[in-house]
Amino acid sequence: MKPKGTTRKHILADEIIKPNCFLEISTDMFGYINWDGSFVALNSVWEEILGFTRSELQNSEWATFIHPEEREEVLAEIEKVKTGKRDVVAFENRFQRKDASYGWLRWRAIKDAEKHICYVVATDITPQKQLEARLKESETRFQQLAAKHVQEADLLHTLMENTPDHIYFKDTESRFIRINRSLADRFGLKNPAEAVHKTDFDFFTREHAQQAYQDEQDVIESGKPIEAKQERETWPHEQDTWVSTTKVPIRDREGRIVGTCGISRDITEYYRAQQAVEYASRAKSDFLANMSHELRTPLNAIIGFAEILRDELVGSINDEQRECINDIHISGEHLLEMINDILDLSKIEAGKMALQLETFSIVEAVEEVNAIITALAVKKYLDLTLNYNQNGMIEADRVKFKQIFYNLLSNAVKFTPEGGKVSTKLEVGTTELRAEVVDTGIGISEADQAKLFAPFTQIDTSKSRRYGGTGLGLALTHRLIVLHGGEISVTSQEGEGSNFALRIPLQHPFNN
Repeated sequence: MKPKGTTRKHILADEIIKPNCFLEISTDMFGYINWDGSFVALNSVWEEILGFTRSELQNSEWATFIHPEEREEVLAEIEKVKTGKRDVVAFENRFQRKDASYGWLRWRAIKDAEKHICYVVATDITPQKQLEARLKESETRFQQLAAKHVQEADLLHTLMENTPDHIYFKDTESRFIRINRSLADRFGLKNPAEAVHKTDFDFFTREHAQQAYQDEQDVIESGKPIEAKQERETWPHEQDTWVSTTKVPIRDREGRIVGTCGISRDITEYYRAQQAVEYASRAKSDFLANMSHELRTPLNAIIGFAEILRDELVGSINDEQRECINDIHISGEHLLEMINDILDLSKIEAGKMALQLETFSIVEAVEEVNAIITALAVKKYLDLTLNYNQNGMIEADRVKFKQIFYNLLSNAVKFTPEGGKVSTKLEVGTTELRAEVVDTGIGISEADQAKLFAPFTQIDTSKSRRYGGTGLGLALTHRLIVLHGGEISVTSQEGEGSNFALRIPLQHPFNN
């Protein structure tokens, strides 16, 4: 029975802690608990293993950090000591650290009948348990692989004999060791075994066989595969075919390369379709380029005559006539601008766009564009700004460079309501220019951003009717940036404006 006005816990702490230096020198978790489940004393190892402070542990029941699924079992073992059924119990269980991770402890609980407490000693065996788990997993995986290995030969045979792809194995001299039925049929052999010890020189033209041999020797020497190489197969007395070929090294158990394995897929129909598409694309580009060129000649004449009439070089005109002539002139200029875009886009797609490279000031070029855009921005009361960290020189096509920024800025002004903001930010680095054109306009939905740089695309027909345009501006801008070795991206949200970010190398990458 406890004396009045005192607690047994305080008494035990005084009785135990002072004389027992073992508490702090032990490398195991060592402590004392009352039968009510509270800590009397514990060493610092508990803090290291569990992550809780000593005060946090002493103010809680010692069993709270034991895994919930095993707590009842552990308490039952401690109860055996408490009731005298056992003087010592030993067991293992999972515990939970302060960071919610789990580990394993090996426990021993010893009864001290004289002091009515229980000594507990615990060792962290988490590393051993993790190692056991890995070994068990490895053993299971080995058993599974062993079971599969029995069927491996049958599976390989089934795969090789039933795939339409050509599969073959060769030695280090590029002689066939084994081929599948599909390749044997292509070679005109009754039995795949007839190809053993033969080479590509027995089936293909010398030029093709020589290239195949060289590829395989490269794989053997480098140890690296050749993946999905599109190549033309040339046959002595047959029509040529196109295949996609992958070749990988074959290694023995010591890791030495002893041959190659190849898989070839016939892509002749795909290749011909691809060639047809490319031919049609070139024909379209040539047609657009020719038509655009033919249209510009009479259109320039129309614009020129409109300017003569507007300037009254052939006689005076009244206000109504002047308004009509102005409409003709504005419409002609707009049409000429679209035709120029079509012509430029067609040249790029046909690979005929040549850049006139020169070295010039970045800021001066962009300021020239801003001067033109200012006239458009003033009409809509837009705040147009240009910010840059420093000036610098760039090697690029000056006209095309200014066209990139003109297209981006005019687009931003077009889609920004009155009173909004359009800003250009330039960051000139040591190797590249990074720029942003940011507006507070109508924004672009996430779904529409994917097709933003496609030619002849208006992302919203209602916007097309309201704002006009052919959808060529951004497509042309994208191609001009790529032509300079750069890239462009957009981030936007409807109703919250857009941010077009681009980067262009300061030195043209294809002019070194």
